[in-house]
Amino acid sequence: MLLIAIYILVFLAVFLLVATLFRAPIQTDDPTAFRMEIDNVDRDTIFEVPWLRPLLVPLYHLARRMNMPGFKRHILKLLLALGNPHQYNADEYMVICIVWGAIGAAMTVLLARVVSEEVTFVGGAAFLVLGFVLGFFAAYLWLREWALRRLREIARRMPYALDLIAMAMDAGATFYEACNAVVRDDPDDPLNEELSMVVREIDFGRSRQDALTHLGQRINVEGLDSILSAVLQAEALGTPLAMVLKLQANLLRMRRSMRAERKAGEAAVKILVPSMLILVSVVLIIFAPFIVRAIEGRYLE
Repeated sequence: MLLIAIYILVFLAVFLLVATLFRAPIQTDDPTAFRMEIDNVDRDTIFEVPWLRPLLVPLYHLARRMNMPGFKRHILKLLLALGNPHQYNADEYMVICIVWGAIGAAMTVLLARVVSEEVTFVGGAAFLVLGFVLGFFAAYLWLREWALRRLREIARRMPYALDLIAMAMDAGATFYEACNAVVRDDPDDPLNEELSMVVREIDFGRSRQDALTHLGQRINVEGLDSILSAVLQAEALGTPLAMVLKLQANLLRMRRSMRAERKAGEAAVKILVPSMLILVSVVLIIFAPFIVRAIEGRYLE
């Protein structure tokens, strides 16, 4: 118990030091803030909880000063791919990772104390570091998994959405009206949520080119860049946009079929080694008694 008390005191000392050095208001100046402007939504983060904010402000400014630009850009990309429903920025999500790291460190030390009552200072420090790393990357992996799941759903729905937009444009609707109709049909669909973002950006005064460019920056799925390039090129050249969208939808389906065939071919090769191991195991099980008798010099009796 004395060792745990020492760890807690060290943590509190470091926390108070950080709180003293980095006491300043939080400012959100990143691409996620634009959605708050056009959607008029309120942030729903842990930083809006009054009793948690004084504890998290020092960690936030500590996260802002971490020299990890590549990792922070990756976090922001995952947040945008997830739709960022709570309006976090990269530094704020880094704070969440740090908090989960602290929780993981505390749980790891407590588990070590339960398993073994004699934990040295070096061992306790090692458990702290291990628990912090596990908790930190658990929060990151959760974000990554849900973001990739949403991107897969968007990629799956994209050909059908392009067909619907093309059909609406064939019926006389503009691109803006066609996107509006698709969004109203199923507003909770991930792809429709992104299309609604495009529509609201246009309503807010952005050009169609800027809105579609921002869509490509938010959503990184296979084929989307070529679709957006084709749409912008068709708009510049005066090519019928409905025909371009139908062509892109067919290309997406063709790529999906080719990818499925490639995966099937790879699966046939990958399953060859396990199949051979299973075959060898079955043969050994069947002939094991005869092999043992042959080795012992006692053939069939």
